[in-house]
Amino acid sequence: MVFKEQLPVGKLPENVLKNHVLRYRGYPRGDVVLWPGFGEDAGAVRASKNVYVLSTDPITGSKNFIGWLSVHASANDVAVSGASPEWFSSTIILPKGSRPRDLSQITRQIHSACRQLRVAIVTGHSEVAPYVSEPTVVGHMIGRLVAGKLVTSHGARPGDHIIMVKSAGLEGTAIIASDYPNVLKKKGLAMNIISRARRMIRRTSVVEEALAFASAGVSAMHDPTEGGLIGGLYELAQASKVGFYVDKSKVLIDPVVAKTCDALKLDPLRLISSGTLLATSPRLSRKTLEKTEARVIGKIVERKRGMLLFSNGREERIKGPVQDELWRFISETG
Repeated sequence: MVFKEQLPVGKLPENVLKNHVLRYRGYPRGDVVLWPGFGEDAGAVRASKNVYVLSTDPITGSKNFIGWLSVHASANDVAVSGASPEWFSSTIILPKGSRPRDLSQITRQIHSACRQLRVAIVTGHSEVAPYVSEPTVVGHMIGRLVAGKLVTSHGARPGDHIIMVKSAGLEGTAIIASDYPNVLKKKGLAMNIISRARRMIRRTSVVEEALAFASAGVSAMHDPTEGGLIGGLYELAQASKVGFYVDKSKVLIDPVVAKTCDALKLDPLRLISSGTLLATSPRLSRKTLEKTEARVIGKIVERKRGMLLFSNGREERIKGPVQDELWRFISETG
């Protein structure tokens, strides 16, 4: 797919990213041990005897939780590489007309999320910009590698089991319930469901689960964000140059997520999904599976066999790129 004019909303398409971003990597320093790549969650450098994992992520689809998500989105990316998040910084850009309390709402969320993860805030930048229409936060996280080896998105191999942790669509459901409660009310969703959906923002961290899997020796991990679970599967498969078979009946979908998505006619498998974790492994650790909210949903196969979702005897072939349902909802809602 070639984009000759305007780019689509959301993550850059793979070919645009490869042709216009990833080919420009600066000076080839020898201390870089993980360079930028499609589907990779973070980068890594070696300093003295330690490996440090670095990640950055913008929060652009949320209004009420941007501070909280800026920490957890970057922390998740560091943790899926096998590193413990330790140092955070942020860039906060506010639109004209913003008030001090608008800023403090964001910074209090950042503070709370960092306290929860035992992360220090070491630097940052805040400003009001004339051409910004909504608050935007870009988070930057650094962590020290604590697993036996660096875990990447490109390590999956044919025969590996695909493991999913927690429900698909947690982040998107929380964002919609917080930012658009009146839309959900008009669709007939009960207030107790909307409240429970909003509280799902507290489940968007996968740091504990990712570090448990990293210590168990998984072959690859990925933090599915934009594009949801299916987008995450696609990115992991592309990074590893493999295909996959996934049984949709085994995919974890929280009942509140399902009710919210049903009310809005959204696909929870394509809804932004911080709080979900994807891992692949040639062997299954029952102990690790029991310690986490995890389930085996499929297998990695050779690339030539494609990327397939199975449901009720029917198959759906994934070709990518995967457009996130949150962006579609926002564009249609206005």
